[in-house]
Amino acid sequence: MVVLVSLHGWLVKVPLTPPRGMDDILPEEIPLHRSLVETVRLLFRLYGYKEVETPPVEYYELFAVKSGQEILSHMYVFEDAHGRRLALRPEMTAPIARLVAGRLSRSPQPIRLGYVADCYRLDEPQWGRRRRFYHGGFEIFGSKEPAADAECMVIFDDFLRRVGIKDYYFKVGHVGVQRAIMSAAGISDVDQDTILALLDKGRVEEAEESVRKLAKKGEGGTLFSEVATHPAGPAIATVDELSVRLVGVEKAAKELGNLRKIIKLASQVIEPSKIIYYPGFARGLSYYTGFIFEAYGEGAGIALGGGGRYDGLVSLIGGPEVPGVGFAIGLTRIMQYLTDRLMVKPQPDSPLAFVVPLAEESVEFAFKAAHEFRRAGVPTEFEPAAYSPSEAIRRAERRGARFLVLVGRREAERDVVSVRDLAGRFQEEWRVEEIYGRAEALLSRTRVG
Repeated sequence: MVVLVSLHGWLVKVPLTPPRGMDDILPEEIPLHRSLVETVRLLFRLYGYKEVETPPVEYYELFAVKSGQEILSHMYVFEDAHGRRLALRPEMTAPIARLVAGRLSRSPQPIRLGYVADCYRLDEPQWGRRRRFYHGGFEIFGSKEPAADAECMVIFDDFLRRVGIKDYYFKVGHVGVQRAIMSAAGISDVDQDTILALLDKGRVEEAEESVRKLAKKGEGGTLFSEVATHPAGPAIATVDELSVRLVGVEKAAKELGNLRKIIKLASQVIEPSKIIYYPGFARGLSYYTGFIFEAYGEGAGIALGGGGRYDGLVSLIGGPEVPGVGFAIGLTRIMQYLTDRLMVKPQPDSPLAFVVPLAEESVEFAFKAAHEFRRAGVPTEFEPAAYSPSEAIRRAERRGARFLVLVGRREAERDVVSVRDLAGRFQEEWRVEEIYGRAEALLSRTRVG
């Protein structure tokens, strides 16, 4: 929808919708969005993560260093007035790593950082994939221990359970295994990035062909194909199956052993049947060096979030050698999953009390009374125009208010308000100076139903 408006004497079209792939969040949707964000922030506190915030605009080079061609080709890139190349952040791990490389470089390790942020990618809009989307993320810097990787999955598991998603599983992999096989075959890191990007897109045969062409020694091509096409299955059992084949490749076997430790740790908290190992799994960001994972809800079709280990990222952007692992929860995608797949019906915020003057002469007193309710912590909406009692009830019910506060001429003359429970439990008169002290009754009545 567009409208015509006058601009410097010319009629121009002004869209009444946001840019394609970007969404307004409407009043009825905000409470659900907020509850997801609040759950992320609760987990920050429970697991010891310190929340940070970075600008939505970063220097292009921060992402160009190691984000991968898939991300770079879908970024919003522009120049400012001074010719500096900037980008809207397509993800948050690189900006968080920038913080650790710079202002937080001397912080005691491990450093646990969390964020809630909107990101931007120029993808083709479709279900679960928007051009502006919110992520809630958790990043750990300074630990190579498998327990740090396992903690990431456990937090995601905790989040999914808290927001009411029951049928889900974790898809796990380990690019360290794949990289070790390719390194043993003499394939460069740059070429490895390209091959892993092919795997991430599901172009397995092209990835296998590239390895066969680039392998300079050993049986790298054959072994890579065996790993890339090995059937997915229960995590520990599949790791053990593959470990037999990797006995002769020491580095790859060690990386697979690392994955086994991570899964064993996570399985103490997460139902083991929910953890599935996909040996050919890779993710689009080329800075991953080891364990990777994604979470899938029943019927979602695409990941609800994911992450992994990126030990070289901080040093790559000029910081010290600091290992890192983390993940992002796709809050926008999960919100759509809850409403479209699990049929959660968003509800707008409602006032607890709705104050209505019954006459023009009582507007001033009603305005003051509404303030007293708010001062006592009661969410209160004030109707600025005077209405009849029957119309006041209809308006209060449309807004979802529990308590209707009526102020007529007589009430204003006596410094009282009439408080009516729309659930039919009581109707009382309160003196205005009593409101602050008695408002707790409204809150307590709501808590008990």
